[in-house]
Amino acid sequence: MKRVSMIAVAFLAVISIAGYAESADDSSGPQGKEPPLSGTTSYFEGIWSGTFLLGMSGNVQQDITITIGKKNEKGAHKTTYAWGWGKSGPGSTISPGSFDVYGREQGGFFSFAWKDKEGSKRTIKMEKVKDDVAKVRLDREGPLTSAQRPYYEANFKRK
Repeated sequence: MKRVSMIAVAFLAVISIAGYAESADDSSGPQGKEPPLSGTTSYFEGIWSGTFLLGMSGNVQQDITITIGKKNEKGAHKTTYAWGWGKSGPGSTISPGSFDVYGREQGGFFSFAWKDKEGSKRTIKMEKVKDDVAKVRLDREGPLTSAQRPYYEANFKRK
């Protein structure tokens, strides 16, 4: 049990210090300004929040907020992935953080990806469940231990 908690702590630490975001589109315009918006509205635009249950027993929680902006002229949405304070095991605290990346909507799904500090790819895929509810799945690539899951899923609600 203690090993599972230690692995969950290590995983959350990796997520909380994500090295850099791998973007679907580097859409910063001239001199760092955002390009003009295309004006099309997507179901996914807005602020979504939910909680991933981490660890094999689901006893570790991490609050997540995903903010999806309007589509730009290149068809990408500026997206902010943020996590709040969390606890994983007795006495272990996870600090909040966030990063920006560009995501795309295709075939009824919204997705974006980034690489963590160690170079492992993480992908978020969102799918509409009903009005103001989306199923969010975080897929993890790279080496995993027997106590780690390759993905986490939760229903997120629009704020």
